[in-house]
Amino acid sequence: MTRPRVLIPYDPAEAISIGEAAFLARRSASTVRGWAARFHIGRRIAGGAWMVSAPALLMLLDDDHEALDAYLAGERGAEAVRAYFVRAVVPCDATESAEATKSAKAPVLAVVR
Repeated sequence: MTRPRVLIPYDPAEAISIGEAAFLARRSASTVRGWAARFHIGRRIAGGAWMVSAPALLMLLDDDHEALDAYLAGERGAEAVRAYFVRAVVPCDATESAEATKSAKAPVLAVVR
């Protein structure tokens, strides 16, 4: 497998902290940190704090490995991947992100079980 394309390019609208991810997943921060490393749903940003991709977290929680594999391959335009970006209220590309930042309030991420 090539290097996973998690949070590449980095978009702050897509990234959530380990604590936020743990809250949404209803798991401990250490569990989510382990998931981030094992399933490549997050990474350290500039050698600092771990950040998790909100759409990738949702893919993992839904056990949607097909969508997660496409995301990690950098296929942000794939229909299954885009559906998770929409669900996480995250723009799918930098152009959408810039427009959303100008006009939108802070997004609310919801996990429905």
